[in-house]
Amino acid sequence: MIPVHAAFRLMHAGRISVAHELRRLDDPLGRHLRVLGLRPGMTLACGSRHRALHARLLFLLPRMGCAFLPLDPDMPPGIRTRLLEAAGPHLLMDDAHDREPAVVAEACGGSHPLAAREPCLLLATSGTTGQPRLVELTGENLASSARASCDHLELASNDRWLACLPLHHIGGLSVLLRCAWRGATAVLMERFSSVEAARLLHEQHITHVSLVPAMLHELLRQDLAPPPSLRVVLLGGAPARQTLVEKALDRGWPVCPSYGLTEAASQVATVYPPDRRWREGQAGPLLPHVELRLEEPGGNICLRGPSVARWCREAPGVRRRLQDEQGWLRTGDAGWLDDAGNLHLKGRLDDMLISGGENIHPVTLEAAFAGCPGVELPAVTAVDDPRWGDALVLLYQGPASPGEVNAWAKKHLRAAFLPKYFFRVDELPRNSLGKLLRRELPRLALSWVQSSDS
Repeated sequence: MIPVHAAFRLMHAGRISVAHELRRLDDPLGRHLRVLGLRPGMTLACGSRHRALHARLLFLLPRMGCAFLPLDPDMPPGIRTRLLEAAGPHLLMDDAHDREPAVVAEACGGSHPLAAREPCLLLATSGTTGQPRLVELTGENLASSARASCDHLELASNDRWLACLPLHHIGGLSVLLRCAWRGATAVLMERFSSVEAARLLHEQHITHVSLVPAMLHELLRQDLAPPPSLRVVLLGGAPARQTLVEKALDRGWPVCPSYGLTEAASQVATVYPPDRRWREGQAGPLLPHVELRLEEPGGNICLRGPSVARWCREAPGVRRRLQDEQGWLRTGDAGWLDDAGNLHLKGRLDDMLISGGENIHPVTLEAAFAGCPGVELPAVTAVDDPRWGDALVLLYQGPASPGEVNAWAKKHLRAAFLPKYFFRVDELPRNSLGKLLRRELPRLALSWVQSSDS
């Protein structure tokens, strides 16, 4: 379990600021949960919208011998039910109404004591390419990741980290764990607002902040300079575009693109200190607690180390081992290493499209279309085609017309990479971190193709 430094404070950035000594958080809440039937070896699942409650449970439950499963409150009911069934014996805490969290389901199933290396955190993967699964993270996984991140980013006890990411993702939870490890202050936002975040960055003298690209984009739209105290903008959760990072760096924002995943308890590689020579896909050097191996063909990134999870849960009573016999985790992400040891990402191997016999990765094509005037947030997918196999489809937001985008593509892309269809859409399917839900794109593209043919 992560040791909680005595100086670690959780600042709630609502109307009332409250400082918590997290060592004392097992008082009434812990007693209440025991009365309701929570026992060692069980899991507490929490779908509350109250992030401060998630923060409390993160540190309370391991001391009770229980695992914590934070749930996305906006998760579709069918997926939520499958995850709860896979979690095993659990107690569900939810929001009965808007203001106060309440327990709305009793304990189910039996219980057994948690061993020292048993999971203290169950996290659903983003499920952007398929159904999410529950990853088991132990105290060892979390502690090794937090320690390596603190060292790499030079987090000190007098630093202040703005925690504005959702706490049902490892990116948000890891902020609290790092601050607890180093005795720093975490300033918690209940929900992200670019206006409120900008205010807190200055008023709270924030030194570190974790953002996804969509959040950084919103902050930059305010055209505000970063506070002098800010040293690190840890950027992750989704691929970052060259234009976004360059714009931020030009305005003085210390952007540090990173690569991490739930199965490795967050950070794996990070560009730090900020580098104005950054190129799209560059994730920086590996943190020292992980080893990396690239499998060919495709450059499948394989990871090994103390932060890498061993097991996941996919169905009731079904645990699947994530590592092979040598301890390697195959991530399904494709990448390569440069001569300086920097990791560069190419995208998901299972996202690969084959059009006319040509292997085409959507991320590569999306990066090209990001340079097209009037195109914002491009997404590339495909529909079945008897001639081409995968007929490429570009879905995008922005003022450019499909005809204008098509004309631009013919000038800048070779024929094999030209989409067959161009559609301007109001929005694209994304999860709460702004990551593109690629599993939903083919259905969306097919509906547009059918509409255009009718």
